[in-house]
Amino acid sequence: MAITLTVNGQTHSVDVEPETPLLWVLRDTLGFTGTKFGCGIGACGACTVQIEGRAVRSCSFPVSGAEGSAVTTIEGLATDDTLHKVQEAWIAHQVPQCGYCQSGQIMQA
Repeated sequence: MAITLTVNGQTHSVDVEPETPLLWVLRDTLGFTGTKFGCGIGACGACTVQIEGRAVRSCSFPVSGAEGSAVTTIEGLATDDTLHKVQEAWIAHQVPQCGYCQSGQIMQA
């Protein structure tokens, strides 16, 4: 089934099952690999993206639920060469750890 998504300001048409988790469409179909797989049940937050500015666990959110909405991944948070304020604070306060969960933590903040 063709589903139209707007990810990081760009429109994409994907041919996937409507119940496919948004995470796998973002990573495997569209190539947005900044969003990570962690637990697969929406508990850990590594897969967090924003839909219409609201934090959503993409591993347990069906792609059909994002149709017609603006999806933002970690790749779309910064504009041009300017980091988002949360990303700047992350650096200023030396929050970075191993990096795997960081994108989800930033998208939740």
